[in-house]
Amino acid sequence: MASRSQFAAICVMMAIVSCGTLYGMARADSASVSALNVEMVRWEQLSFYAKKRFQVEVHTQIDLNSLPAADAEAYLLASPRGDPINPLSTEVAQMSLKTTIEPFLGATAKIRNRVWFNPQDATALGRVRMRRGKDDFKKIYRFTRQGVFRHRMEPKGSREADLEPEKWTDIKNSFYRYDLKRMECTGVTDRALLLFILSAGALANNHDVLSFCVFGKRQLHRVELRAQGLQSIGVSYLEKTARTEIRRQKQIQALKIHLMTEPMESDLDEAENFSFFGFQKNIAIYIDPANGLPVQISGVIPTPFSTGSVDLKLRK
Repeated sequence: MASRSQFAAICVMMAIVSCGTLYGMARADSASVSALNVEMVRWEQLSFYAKKRFQVEVHTQIDLNSLPAADAEAYLLASPRGDPINPLSTEVAQMSLKTTIEPFLGATAKIRNRVWFNPQDATALGRVRMRRGKDDFKKIYRFTRQGVFRHRMEPKGSREADLEPEKWTDIKNSFYRYDLKRMECTGVTDRALLLFILSAGALANNHDVLSFCVFGKRQLHRVELRAQGLQSIGVSYLEKTARTEIRRQKQIQALKIHLMTEPMESDLDEAENFSFFGFQKNIAIYIDPANGLPVQISGVIPTPFSTGSVDLKLRK
Protein backbone atom coordinates (compact mmCIF):
# COMPACT_ATOMS: atom_id res chain seq x y z
CA MET A 1 0.00 0.00 0.00
CA ALA A 2 1.25 3.49 -0.80
CA SER A 3 1.70 5.76 2.18
CA ARG A 4 -0.50 8.78 2.73
CA SER A 5 2.33 11.09 1.64
CA GLN A 6 2.92 9.04 -1.51
CA PHE A 7 -0.77 9.08 -2.33
CA ALA A 8 -0.95 12.84 -1.81
CA ALA A 9 2.14 13.39 -3.95
CA ILE A 10 0.66 11.34 -6.78
CA CYS A 11 -2.57 13.32 -6.61
CA VAL A 12 -0.71 16.64 -6.56
CA MET A 13 1.30 15.67 -9.63
CA MET A 14 -1.97 14.93 -11.41
CA ALA A 15 -3.24 18.40 -10.43
CA ILE A 16 -6.04 19.91 -8.49
CA VAL A 17 -9.11 19.64 -10.69
CA SER A 18 -12.31 21.64 -10.62
CA CYS A 19 -15.36 19.66 -9.54
CA GLY A 20 -17.36 21.45 -12.21
CA THR A 21 -15.68 19.36 -14.89
CA LEU A 22 -16.65 16.06 -13.33
CA TYR A 23 -20.35 15.57 -12.93
CA GLY A 24 -22.11 18.64 -14.24
CA MET A 25 -22.39 19.94 -10.66
CA ALA A 26 -24.54 22.92 -9.81
CA ARG A 27 -24.79 25.26 -6.86
CA ALA A 28 -28.02 26.74 -5.61
CA ASP A 29 -26.73 30.26 -6.22
CA SER A 30 -25.10 29.35 -9.56
CA ALA A 31 -21.77 30.62 -8.28
CA SER A 32 -18.51 28.97 -9.24
CA VAL A 33 -17.82 25.56 -7.72
CA SER A 34 -14.95 25.15 -5.27
CA ALA A 35 -12.10 22.97 -6.52
CA LEU A 36 -11.35 19.50 -5.27
CA ASN A 37 -8.15 19.73 -3.29
CA VAL A 38 -6.72 16.22 -3.13
CA GLU A 39 -4.10 17.32 -0.60
CA MET A 40 -6.96 17.68 1.87
CA VAL A 41 -7.58 13.93 1.84
CA ARG A 42 -5.58 13.26 5.01
CA TRP A 43 -6.57 9.68 5.70
CA GLU A 44 -5.68 6.30 4.25
CA GLN A 45 -7.85 4.24 6.60
CA LEU A 46 -11.13 4.95 8.40
CA SER A 47 -12.93 2.67 10.86
CA PHE A 48 -16.58 3.28 11.77
CA TYR A 49 -18.88 1.60 14.27
CA ALA A 50 -22.57 1.80 15.11
CA LYS A 51 -24.82 -0.07 17.49
CA LYS A 52 -28.55 0.32 17.94
CA ARG A 53 -29.79 -1.72 20.88
CA PHE A 54 -32.05 -4.61 19.84
CA GLN A 55 -31.78 -3.52 16.21
CA VAL A 56 -28.43 -3.56 14.41
CA GLU A 57 -24.64 -3.45 14.86
CA VAL A 58 -22.43 -2.20 12.03
CA HIS A 59 -18.64 -2.29 11.54
CA THR A 60 -17.07 -0.56 8.52
CA GLN A 61 -13.42 -0.18 7.52
CA ILE A 62 -12.33 1.88 4.52
CA ASP A 63 -8.82 1.75 3.03
CA LEU A 64 -7.51 4.21 0.45
CA ASN A 65 -4.33 3.69 -1.56
CA SER A 66 -2.82 4.08 -5.00
CA LEU A 67 -1.44 1.53 -7.43
CA PRO A 68 0.05 1.47 -10.91
CA ALA A 69 -2.55 1.65 -13.64
CA ALA A 70 -1.02 -1.46 -15.21
CA ASP A 71 -1.74 -3.40 -12.00
CA ALA A 72 -5.30 -2.07 -11.84
CA GLU A 73 -5.93 -3.25 -15.40
CA ALA A 74 -5.68 -6.83 -14.15
CA TYR A 75 -8.82 -6.24 -12.06
CA LEU A 76 -10.82 -4.39 -14.73
CA LEU A 77 -13.12 -6.45 -16.90
CA ALA A 78 -13.16 -6.12 -20.66
CA SER A 79 -16.73 -5.00 -21.34
CA PRO A 80 -18.38 -6.44 -24.48
CA ARG A 81 -20.24 -3.12 -24.88
CA GLY A 82 -19.36 0.52 -24.50
CA ASP A 83 -16.15 2.53 -24.50
CA PRO A 84 -14.39 1.80 -21.20
CA ILE A 85 -13.36 4.59 -18.85
CA ASN A 86 -9.58 4.35 -18.73
CA PRO A 87 -6.94 5.55 -16.27
CA LEU A 88 -5.92 9.16 -16.83
CA SER A 89 -2.38 8.58 -15.60
CA THR A 90 0.11 5.86 -14.72
CA GLU A 91 -1.43 5.67 -11.24
CA VAL A 92 -5.02 5.06 -10.14
CA ALA A 93 -6.65 5.11 -6.73
CA GLN A 94 -8.29 2.18 -4.99
CA MET A 95 -10.83 2.29 -2.19
CA SER A 96 -11.54 -0.95 -0.30
CA LEU A 97 -14.51 -1.30 2.04
CA LYS A 98 -15.32 -4.02 4.54
CA THR A 99 -18.72 -3.83 6.21
CA THR A 100 -20.35 -6.22 8.64
CA ILE A 101 -24.05 -5.75 9.44
CA GLU A 102 -25.35 -7.73 12.39
CA PRO A 103 -29.13 -7.32 12.83
CA PHE A 104 -30.76 -8.22 16.15
CA LEU A 105 -32.82 -10.76 14.20
CA GLY A 106 -31.65 -12.49 11.03
CA ALA A 107 -28.36 -13.44 9.45
CA THR A 108 -25.16 -11.42 9.66
CA ALA A 109 -24.07 -9.97 6.32
CA LYS A 110 -20.43 -9.38 5.37
CA ILE A 111 -20.03 -7.02 2.45
CA ARG A 112 -16.75 -6.37 0.65
CA ASN A 113 -16.28 -3.68 -2.00
CA ARG A 114 -13.36 -2.43 -4.02
CA VAL A 115 -13.52 0.55 -6.35
CA TRP A 116 -10.82 1.70 -8.78
CA PHE A 117 -11.01 5.32 -9.85
CA ASN A 118 -9.15 8.30 -11.26
CA PRO A 119 -8.16 10.47 -8.29
CA GLN A 120 -8.08 13.54 -10.51
CA ASP A 121 -11.86 13.58 -10.87
CA ALA A 122 -13.17 10.55 -8.91
CA THR A 123 -14.61 8.94 -12.03
CA ALA A 124 -15.09 5.22 -11.47
CA LEU A 125 -13.22 2.66 -13.59
CA GLY A 126 -14.35 -0.62 -12.07
CA ARG A 127 -15.81 -2.18 -8.95
CA VAL A 128 -16.15 -5.51 -7.18
CA ARG A 129 -18.94 -6.18 -4.69
CA MET A 130 -19.18 -9.39 -2.67
CA ARG A 131 -21.69 -10.35 0.00
CA ARG A 132 -21.52 -13.42 2.22
CA GLY A 133 -23.86 -14.61 4.96
CA LYS A 134 -27.13 -13.72 3.31
CA ASP A 135 -28.09 -13.55 -0.36
CA ASP A 136 -24.51 -14.43 -1.33
CA PHE A 137 -23.12 -12.90 -4.51
CA LYS A 138 -20.02 -11.57 -6.22
CA LYS A 139 -20.46 -8.85 -8.83
CA ILE A 140 -17.73 -7.34 -10.98
CA TYR A 141 -18.43 -4.05 -12.76
CA ARG A 142 -16.76 -2.17 -15.61
CA PHE A 143 -17.69 1.45 -16.18
CA THR A 144 -17.99 2.70 -19.77
CA ARG A 145 -19.22 5.89 -21.40
CA GLN A 146 -22.43 4.20 -22.52
CA GLY A 147 -23.27 2.17 -19.41
CA VAL A 148 -21.96 -0.25 -16.81
CA PHE A 149 -21.19 -3.90 -17.57
CA ARG A 150 -21.75 -6.37 -14.72
CA HIS A 151 -20.58 -9.97 -14.35
CA ARG A 152 -22.64 -11.59 -11.57
CA MET A 153 -21.89 -14.89 -9.78
CA GLU A 154 -24.16 -16.56 -7.22
CA PRO A 155 -24.28 -20.04 -5.64
CA LYS A 156 -26.74 -22.37 -7.30
CA GLY A 157 -28.49 -24.03 -4.38
CA SER A 158 -27.35 -24.61 -0.82
CA ARG A 159 -24.58 -27.02 -1.87
CA GLU A 160 -22.61 -24.21 -3.48
CA ALA A 161 -23.18 -21.65 -0.71
CA ASP A 162 -20.00 -22.65 1.18
CA LEU A 163 -17.82 -22.73 -1.93
CA GLU A 164 -15.58 -19.91 -3.14
CA PRO A 165 -17.32 -17.51 -5.57
CA GLU A 166 -15.20 -18.73 -8.48
CA LYS A 167 -16.93 -22.12 -8.10
CA TRP A 168 -20.48 -20.75 -8.15
CA THR A 169 -22.38 -21.72 -11.27
CA ASP A 170 -25.28 -19.26 -11.34
CA ILE A 171 -23.68 -16.72 -13.67
CA LYS A 172 -25.21 -13.81 -15.55
CA ASN A 173 -23.85 -10.86 -17.54
CA SER A 174 -25.77 -7.59 -17.75
CA PHE A 175 -25.27 -4.14 -19.26
CA TYR A 176 -26.97 -1.16 -17.65
CA ARG A 177 -26.97 1.49 -20.33
CA TYR A 178 -27.32 5.22 -19.98
CA ASP A 179 -27.04 8.35 -22.11
CA LEU A 180 -24.76 10.68 -20.21
CA LYS A 181 -25.26 13.63 -22.57
CA ARG A 182 -29.04 13.48 -22.37
CA MET A 183 -28.86 13.01 -18.59
CA GLU A 184 -26.48 15.99 -18.35
CA CYS A 185 -23.77 13.89 -16.71
CA THR A 186 -20.20 14.53 -17.81
CA GLY A 187 -18.97 11.60 -15.72
CA VAL A 188 -20.06 8.89 -13.30
CA THR A 189 -18.79 8.19 -9.83
CA ASP A 190 -19.41 5.46 -7.27
CA ARG A 191 -21.39 5.82 -4.03
CA ALA A 192 -18.44 5.16 -1.76
CA LEU A 193 -16.35 7.84 -3.45
CA LEU A 194 -18.60 10.55 -2.04
CA LEU A 195 -16.45 10.34 1.11
CA PHE A 196 -13.31 10.92 -0.95
CA ILE A 197 -14.90 13.92 -2.69
CA LEU A 198 -16.10 15.45 0.57
CA SER A 199 -12.71 14.89 2.20
CA ALA A 200 -11.19 16.80 -0.72
CA GLY A 201 -13.20 19.89 0.20
CA ALA A 202 -15.92 19.77 -2.46
CA LEU A 203 -18.34 21.45 -0.02
CA ALA A 204 -16.29 24.24 1.45
CA ASN A 205 -19.12 26.50 2.51
CA ASN A 206 -21.91 25.89 5.01
CA HIS A 207 -24.75 26.18 2.52
CA ASP A 208 -23.40 24.78 -0.75
CA VAL A 209 -25.42 22.37 -2.89
CA LEU A 210 -23.70 20.00 -5.32
CA SER A 211 -25.19 17.38 -7.64
CA PHE A 212 -23.58 14.16 -8.89
CA CYS A 213 -24.36 11.29 -11.25
CA VAL A 214 -23.76 8.19 -9.13
CA PHE A 215 -24.10 4.55 -10.16
CA GLY A 216 -25.84 2.42 -7.54
CA LYS A 217 -26.37 -1.28 -8.09
CA ARG A 218 -28.12 -1.28 -11.47
CA GLN A 219 -28.80 2.32 -12.44
CA LEU A 220 -27.70 5.91 -12.19
CA HIS A 221 -28.95 8.20 -9.44
CA ARG A 222 -28.88 11.95 -9.17
CA VAL A 223 -27.34 12.54 -5.75
CA GLU A 224 -27.53 16.01 -4.27
CA LEU A 225 -25.21 16.91 -1.41
CA ARG A 226 -26.73 19.78 0.54
CA ALA A 227 -24.68 21.45 3.27
CA GLN A 228 -26.95 22.29 6.19
CA GLY A 229 -24.61 24.32 8.36
CA LEU A 230 -22.61 23.44 11.46
CA GLN A 231 -23.92 21.11 14.14
CA SER A 232 -22.38 20.19 17.48
CA ILE A 233 -21.61 16.47 17.79
CA GLY A 234 -19.39 14.39 20.05
CA VAL A 235 -16.44 12.53 18.54
CA SER A 236 -14.21 9.85 20.05
CA TYR A 237 -11.65 8.25 17.77
CA LEU A 238 -8.04 7.14 17.69
CA GLU A 239 -5.79 9.04 15.31
CA LYS A 240 -2.71 7.09 14.24
CA THR A 241 0.20 8.29 12.17
CA ALA A 242 3.62 6.79 11.53
CA ARG A 243 4.91 8.50 14.68
CA THR A 244 1.97 9.24 16.95
CA GLU A 245 -1.22 7.77 18.37
CA ILE A 246 -3.70 10.27 19.82
CA ARG A 247 -7.20 9.85 21.25
CA ARG A 248 -9.52 12.61 19.98
CA GLN A 249 -12.48 12.93 22.30
CA LYS A 250 -14.40 16.19 22.26
CA GLN A 251 -17.37 18.17 20.96
CA ILE A 252 -16.88 19.67 17.53
CA GLN A 253 -18.84 21.85 15.16
CA ALA A 254 -19.26 19.46 12.20
CA LEU A 255 -20.59 20.38 8.78
CA LYS A 256 -23.80 18.41 8.24
CA ILE A 257 -24.33 17.28 4.66
CA HIS A 258 -27.70 15.82 3.70
CA LEU A 259 -27.99 13.37 0.78
CA MET A 260 -31.00 13.78 -1.50
CA THR A 261 -31.27 11.03 -4.12
CA GLU A 262 -33.39 10.47 -7.20
CA PRO A 263 -33.21 7.48 -9.57
CA MET A 264 -32.49 8.46 -13.15
CA GLU A 265 -33.84 6.99 -16.35
CA SER A 266 -33.07 3.30 -16.87
CA ASP A 267 -34.33 0.09 -18.47
CA LEU A 268 -35.35 -1.35 -15.09
CA ASP A 269 -39.01 -2.22 -14.57
CA GLU A 270 -38.82 -0.72 -11.08
CA ALA A 271 -36.38 1.88 -9.79
CA GLU A 272 -33.89 0.62 -7.21
CA ASN A 273 -33.46 2.07 -3.75
CA PHE A 274 -30.32 4.12 -3.30
CA SER A 275 -28.07 2.75 -0.55
CA PHE A 276 -25.02 4.34 1.09
CA PHE A 277 -23.11 2.13 3.55
CA GLY A 278 -26.38 0.29 4.23
CA PHE A 279 -28.34 3.51 4.86
CA GLN A 280 -31.39 4.06 2.67
CA LYS A 281 -33.29 6.94 4.29
CA ASN A 282 -32.48 10.27 5.95
CA ILE A 283 -28.80 9.97 5.06
CA ALA A 284 -26.42 12.59 6.44
CA ILE A 285 -22.62 12.85 6.51
CA TYR A 286 -20.80 14.96 9.09
CA ILE A 287 -17.42 16.44 8.16
CA ASP A 288 -14.95 18.01 10.58
CA PRO A 289 -14.05 21.32 8.84
CA ALA A 290 -10.73 21.43 10.70
CA ASN A 291 -9.29 18.35 8.97
CA GLY A 292 -11.85 17.20 6.38
CA LEU A 293 -12.45 13.91 8.18
CA PRO A 294 -15.88 12.27 7.85
CA VAL A 295 -16.64 11.73 11.53
CA GLN A 296 -20.19 10.38 11.34
CA ILE A 297 -22.68 8.92 8.87
CA SER A 298 -26.32 8.81 9.96
CA GLY A 299 -29.55 7.45 8.55
CA VAL A 300 -31.93 4.51 8.57
CA ILE A 301 -30.68 0.97 7.86
CA PRO A 302 -33.69 -1.23 7.06
CA THR A 303 -33.80 -4.25 9.37
CA PRO A 304 -36.64 -6.23 10.96
CA PHE A 305 -38.30 -4.08 13.62
CA SER A 306 -35.90 -1.20 12.87
CA THR A 307 -37.02 2.25 13.93
CA GLY A 308 -35.20 5.54 14.15
CA SER A 309 -31.78 6.65 12.96
CA VAL A 310 -28.43 4.85 13.32
CA ASP A 311 -25.18 6.81 13.79
CA LEU A 312 -22.07 5.28 12.23
CA LYS A 313 -19.28 7.02 14.16
CA LEU A 314 -15.59 7.27 13.37
CA ARG A 315 -13.57 5.09 15.78
CA LYS A 316 -10.11 5.14 14.20
